[in-house]
Amino acid sequence: MRSVVPRPILLLLALVAVVCAIAFIELRLDARGSVPAEASENTPPAEMQSGPEAPPVEETPDAAEGERKASAPPSPARKQEQGPEDHAAKRKADPVISDAERIAGKEDEYRRAEEISNPSGFVNADGFSIEEAAGGNVVLLEFWTYTCFNCQNVQPHLNAWHEAYADDGLQVVGVHTPEFGFEREYANVEAAVREAGIEYPVVLDNGYATWDAYDNRYWPAIYLIDADGFVRYKHFGEGAYGTTEQKIEDLLAERNRVSG
Repeated sequence: MRSVVPRPILLLLALVAVVCAIAFIELRLDARGSVPAEASENTPPAEMQSGPEAPPVEETPDAAEGERKASAPPSPARKQEQGPEDHAAKRKADPVISDAERIAGKEDEYRRAEEISNPSGFVNADGFSIEEAAGGNVVLLEFWTYTCFNCQNVQPHLNAWHEAYADDGLQVVGVHTPEFGFEREYANVEAAVREAGIEYPVVLDNGYATWDAYDNRYWPAIYLIDADGFVRYKHFGEGAYGTTEQKIEDLLAERNRVSG
């Protein structure tokens, strides 16, 4: 008996049924299968994840230690600790070197001042000692002679420094080393001192003993001696008044720091 449905149609229906069966099986398998390949490549395994990803840490140089450290930026408190006021406080807290250490450091750099040698007399004083004067004071020692024109030009500045800084610890002393024979006379030197308005001590160096002790060769010549007795500054001739006064102030400030 022949079927009502033509044979080609039956074959087509059978083929459609097979295709549908295959598609159904594949869908079932996909529902049970693993995560798609694209998702699995971007997702780390569960045992590698411990929480939200931390932000990257920037390496910054530590200026205090000169090393590189992997750390977060300093907190405000840390920044405050590194401020100028704290550095100043740290310097104040640093131990002060001893007198022996300070003087030993100067020995290698500066010449010790020579003492007054074989004086022929004194004006405005009964005597004078560089060692005693420098013990706590800054000493300005000047070689001069009263007929020297350059010395006369420098004299007003010496008088002004004596007046301005004597109470602060500056001791001016003039070493009068004569160029001519009549300048050796005590009365002549004394009169010249009064005329020039000199109020600080003047030593008569008629034999050139102190002149030679300092290896001096000029009129006028200024030597600044610090409170520890070291020659810290020299100037020959006129001029450099501002530089000389600044050095006076520097040595007085150093004296005050040392004395506390």
